Amino acid sequence: MREYYHVKKLKDNIYRITSLEGVYCDLFVGGKNALLWDTGYGFGDLKSVIRKITDKPLIIVNSHGHLDHACGNGRFEEDIYIHPLDMELCKAHTAEAVRRHAVKNSRESVDVLTGKSHNLLPKDFDEAAYYQMGSGHLCPVIEGHVFDLGGITLRVIETPGHTQGSISLVCQEEKWLYAGDAMNAFLWLFAEEACPLSVYINTLEKAQALGMEKLIVAHYPDILDIDVLDAYMDCARHVDYENGIPFDNPILPGYEARICSNFKMTQESFGDPYKASIVISKEKIDC
Repeated sequence: MREYYHVKKLKDNIYRITSLEGVYCDLFVGGKNALLWDTGYGFGDLKSVIRKITDKPLIIVNSHGHLDHACGNGRFEEDIYIHPLDMELCKAHTAEAVRRHAVKNSRESVDVLTGKSHNLLPKDFDEAAYYQMGSGHLCPVIEGHVFDLGGITLRVIETPGHTQGSISLVCQEEKWLYAGDAMNAFLWLFAEEACPLSVYINTLEKAQALGMEKLIVAHYPDILDIDVLDAYMDCARHVDYENGIPFDNPILPGYEARICSNFKMTQESFGDPYKASIVISKEKIDC
């Protein structure tokens, strides 16, 4: 079986950590501290992976409260920084019932290209312990807070839309914007915690005005040029719900949503970061 985590060095002090589900966490190592951006599903021992890279004191930040970004919180004793508006969401998404659903989906993961089922859980996965991990020790963080790691500074900005408390990190030294799920080519905007479409458009405008050069998102492996935001904005401004494609959602069941795009979706276009879609419910359209 493949290793559950894969580590790629982007710079001497910046790493991308990928799990088999295709969730990307990011690690920054400064002269004083290290910072982990999201903890993923947490099926594997993420802490030991990090400690093979650095022994610096660790700061942990959740981009938002969804299970695939926060279920790994319980593997750490350190404080977990998260926006106050997503604290309760994080607690709900790291509860035992949600964890059980996530384990089932990963054990029976189906490859969309081949139709074959795969077990993505690590071979040493402790299922009983995983269900009891909880959300970790959550601490509030809001826009303007700066994490000074020593040679690397990461500034928090509020980027609501996907969830009310979604945040992003500005790495000023590199002019990189780390957005989590707050902006991407297949944005989910339908669950109860999602904001109206107009809020997401405001977030995109805010991101475009930051003067960044690159965008890093949580479900795409490569560093993107910041002009990809133009494609996201074009999609957001031209949402056509009536002609959208019904969305079959196995992760957050119980919501009616449609995939709205400005192009004819194909298997090839689905992986193109410049082919933007928004998965949205009718009640979230307000503009």
